[in-house]
Amino acid sequence: MQWLYIHFPYLQLDSSLSQQGAEQKQPCVLIHQGQVVQTNKAAREAGIRLGTGLAQAALLCSHVTIADYQVRQEQQLLKQLAHQLYQLSATLYLYPSQGLLFQTQDMRRLYKDAAHYWQSLQQPLQERQLHYFYAAAHSPLAAQVLAVAQKNQLCEDANASARLLDQLPISEAGFSPALTEQLQRLGLRLLGQVQSHSRSHLGKKLGVELVQHLQQLYQDHTPRFSAYRPSEYFSQQLPLLYEVENSPGLRFPLSRLLQDMEAFLHSRQLQVASVKLGLIYREQETTWLHIGSGAGEYLAKVWLDLIMLRLEQISLNAPVVSLHLKGRQQTARETFNQSLFEPNKHAKLSPGQLLGRLQNKLGNHCVRQLGMRDDYRPEHSAYSLQLHHLSNNNASISQPAQAATQALRPSILLPSPQMLASKPRYGWQMLQGPERIQSGWWDNQAICRDYFIMRNPQGQLCWLFRNHQEEWFVHGYFA
Repeated sequence: MQWLYIHFPYLQLDSSLSQQGAEQKQPCVLIHQGQVVQTNKAAREAGIRLGTGLAQAALLCSHVTIADYQVRQEQQLLKQLAHQLYQLSATLYLYPSQGLLFQTQDMRRLYKDAAHYWQSLQQPLQERQLHYFYAAAHSPLAAQVLAVAQKNQLCEDANASARLLDQLPISEAGFSPALTEQLQRLGLRLLGQVQSHSRSHLGKKLGVELVQHLQQLYQDHTPRFSAYRPSEYFSQQLPLLYEVENSPGLRFPLSRLLQDMEAFLHSRQLQVASVKLGLIYREQETTWLHIGSGAGEYLAKVWLDLIMLRLEQISLNAPVVSLHLKGRQQTARETFNQSLFEPNKHAKLSPGQLLGRLQNKLGNHCVRQLGMRDDYRPEHSAYSLQLHHLSNNNASISQPAQAATQALRPSILLPSPQMLASKPRYGWQMLQGPERIQSGWWDNQAICRDYFIMRNPQGQLCWLFRNHQEEWFVHGYFA
């Protein structure tokens, strides 16, 4: 067994049904240019066949679900499938839009035999609930033709695959429609009958195309195009079989998209700091949402919670017909060292996860970080700035500046000092002070104050100051 080909005749429909959790018992078809090109089992049982017209399909089954077939979307799905199988087989080729070709010779050292190799490839296909046909043969074209003909055979040597080829009808041998018709007019019905004739004689009569096709069928060769190489960034689009009119209805398809992103990132030991979600409408411009995590994440369940929090804050402009998800700002995934006997640390939210939830619930402008300046003036010693990212390992993105003084300062500083009606005397208790602060002459915001720590009649610890005009102000409180 040199080459293995897997054919996916219903790739787009199977993927949509699986990713959206659609009921398989509901008849579903894809339409292209007014004809049915893909069907599920329920639709086939209702009598709908490939090539059936749209009107006839509606007559055969009044409750059939109809969606548009999209070539580019199916090609994208094939690439996603190739990326997943790339972890199991090193050399594979894309045959858009419904086939994958595997070079099996290099994998024999990793797998016990062909059966174990094929079993490992089947598992992700079954998890995605895909329908497929396969064949293994001595040449790429032979494997492709046998798989499309639904032979489902793993031929161990060239003789076995050649016998299968000889039994194929001319119409299933991969010839062009014109060449197939010419061969049938000559009374040739099976590929073995064509192979038994002289190739030079057939070439002179029917053209070089026939000879080249027979050579590729019966002789081993390497595809002329390059083998598949995985993409560096995650980007995936999912057409919906049903129009979704409210945000909760997007939860399940989003979950499946995010699971694919998690698998993509996990295989590379990466994480993303944000994602870009496109809500695609039928007749209106796409709405793009940027969702940040506060710290790099790769887990699907974490991103799903963040995205749903963001979707709660908006209203859909129209029914959504498709979703597009892109991973942004990829970085190496952070690792954690944890003691065996430590309590379940990961059951709690990390600082980055908490930040991400707050940002998507309240908005980025509402989540800010406190910083310090080397300034004696209380109004200028601290500031806040918008916080975009937070490391999983600590709660700050940068080291704060050194404080100008080590003197005791209140934990609650009022936005502006509150003037007292009179000098604090009866019921006030002096605890500490005075502390003279005279600064700010260089920027025309000079102050000259004497600060005191006092307890007011209500028992609160207050930070007060007296200016040069003998006026008293409360500037903060100690917790």
